[in-house]
Amino acid sequence: MAHTADPAAVVVDQETLIQGVAKHFLHNVFGPQGMPWGTKFSDLEELAVQIGQAVSRSMMDQALAGQAQAGPAVAPVYGVCGTTVQAGPPGEPRAVTTTVGTVDWIEPKRYCPTCRAAFFPSVPESGD
Repeated sequence: MAHTADPAAVVVDQETLIQGVAKHFLHNVFGPQGMPWGTKFSDLEELAVQIGQAVSRSMMDQALAGQAQAGPAVAPVYGVCGTTVQAGPPGEPRAVTTTVGTVDWIEPKRYCPTCRAAFFPSVPESGD
């Protein structure tokens, strides 16, 4: 069974890294002097939201791509004829709309040389 991390605990565990990343973004956006006096709070808030959403999308893209490439940790997949299938060319791109925007990945595709059928393996949904 897959390990499910408690998001709140992960954030607490990674607090030092998160603070460093925030400092990095502030330095890159505003320079070494930091945010200039008079910058509107709403502008800072919008910047933080946009960066947070971009980081979230990238994290989800990378995790989903890695999961799709790794495939299920189960016995070999067999075609209708009982022959072990082979990895095929990359499958169709999948896109899912999330609360932080659209994330996408390429689904693995399999090919049965005997049946000459290409298909996506029937496995539990991502994350199950």
